[in-house]
Amino acid sequence: MTGRLSGVATRIKKVAPLCKTMHCMIHRQALASKNIPRSLKLVLDSTVKIVNLIKARPLNSRLFTVLCNEMGSTHKSLLLHTEVRWLSRGKVLTRLFELRSEILLLLTDIDEEKSKLFCDDE
Repeated sequence: MTGRLSGVATRIKKVAPLCKTMHCMIHRQALASKNIPRSLKLVLDSTVKIVNLIKARPLNSRLFTVLCNEMGSTHKSLLLHTEVRWLSRGKVLTRLFELRSEILLLLTDIDEEKSKLFCDDE
């Protein structure tokens, strides 16, 4: 949209040279979050691996749903992170935090190495 040579903004500026352009607020946030600190990137990468471990395998997904039902959780499933959806990072991390006790119980049975991540203060 804001391409220097052929974007919509460039075409509009040819017709109206005084026109000002900028990225929308959500897009600017997405661009800024591309360069997150290494420590936060590690957390996000670990989160994606844990969510994929549970969501990508039907047995793990069913077990997690049953576990959430038995524990009376407000949510019954995790959210997938996608690079295309700009706001998905925050939602994925929020849902993971809300279901952290359920995830820890499941990970203790299926992948002890990943369950140790929940005990790491950093």
